[in-house]
Amino acid sequence: DSINDLKRAVSSGEIKEKKEFGIRFEEQLRRSLIEYERDFKELTLFEGYTYAKSIMMFLNKDFTIKLAGSVRRGKELVNNIDFVVAGDKEKFKKILNELISIKKTGKENQNFVSIKDKYNIILNFYFVPHEYFYSALIYFTGSKIYSKMLNEIGKVKGFNISKEGYLLIEGQDEKQIFEKLGMQYTPPEIREGEEEIDLALSNSLPELIDEKDIKGDLHIHSNFSDGTNSIREIKNEASFKNYTFIAITDHSQSLKIARGVSKEKLLKEFEIIDKINMDGDEPVLLKGIEAEINMDGTLDVEMDLEKKFDIIIGALHAFSKTNYENTERVKKAIESGLINVIAHPTGRIIHVREAMPLNFDEISKAASKNRVTLEINLFPNRIDLSSGLVKEARRNGLKYFSIGTDAHNTGHLNFMEYGIKILRRSWVKREELINTFELKELREFLWNRKH
Repeated sequence: DSINDLKRAVSSGEIKEKKEFGIRFEEQLRRSLIEYERDFKELTLFEGYTYAKSIMMFLNKDFTIKLAGSVRRGKELVNNIDFVVAGDKEKFKKILNELISIKKTGKENQNFVSIKDKYNIILNFYFVPHEYFYSALIYFTGSKIYSKMLNEIGKVKGFNISKEGYLLIEGQDEKQIFEKLGMQYTPPEIREGEEEIDLALSNSLPELIDEKDIKGDLHIHSNFSDGTNSIREIKNEASFKNYTFIAITDHSQSLKIARGVSKEKLLKEFEIIDKINMDGDEPVLLKGIEAEINMDGTLDVEMDLEKKFDIIIGALHAFSKTNYENTERVKKAIESGLINVIAHPTGRIIHVREAMPLNFDEISKAASKNRVTLEINLFPNRIDLSSGLVKEARRNGLKYFSIGTDAHNTGHLNFMEYGIKILRRSWVKREELINTFELKELREFLWNRKH
């Protein structure tokens, strides 16, 4: 079958020998195959969100079905995927069995069924009456603490609670349910049982970022380094997203494993970018680089090219075992006045390696002082910074963040869709995210480095 074919291609070296793939892709594929075969532990948000969308696409013709639980809240790692369903349960099970290869059926009662598919992914389906669908959706979306707190508010308002735990409130959508509770509509990503409850009761919740607020992607790789698509192909795909700008940020030359670009290749890349920008349409291409931060904290950037870049991203792809060395290395890069962004600041790769030893407080304070942004990298196995660290950085005074898909092909540009959930979960405001800036404002912000 196709999985065995992939395993054979990786083992024989066939993948890395193909120009359009290369060594980096082979390594990613090898890790993915290991993850595929291992006993299931946790899904990344991207995996959970993508799988959930595919299930709903096939089932929403016959049933009212919505995503709930931790995937809807945008948690970076999830243990299962939850759905709320209105419709005939037995008919649903029959169609589901045709759609998904069920390995095991777990707990089941009149209004609930849990299954484990052949990949060991746990899918939970909560069956509810149509009239209480949105009240149940709120209940099964929120964290346990959040839903318990909401039920207390509902009881005070005189509403009853079903035996499954949700409030018996009728409504055409979630907004109506919140209105009947005397609360402001609360986005699913922040339904955790923290300050959002009091803010919603006082109608004081901030407006969270939406996908339409994003003017561009600031971390993209082309086939000049380890990406698979040309700059023209990237621009064409990005144009469908109505972006104002995108940044081409190929790896610097010292990162050999990622086919880092030499000075000569960079100059050729700049020529292509200038030529494409002469078309005069959007998105405008920004000249960038993902520059390796050397062991001594200097940047792998040709200094005579520095002023030619619109954006310079500093990054570590190999690091020390000591907190002090990593922290000083990143701080020196931040304080150099040469960079705009620190990419994937902790260096974690989900299911592969932990975050590097690092004094994050010092890093975020240094970034704040030097007007450098910390990136929220949206590549599925990174999600770095996490929502928790975004909040911590803000407490340390950091006023600006950036996001990038770290796309290595045009399909990866779609990571922005689920990445928005990470931003919303982090309570990031529009004015804090440089990707929401108009192009002129962004250029002024980026040009601030050392000039």
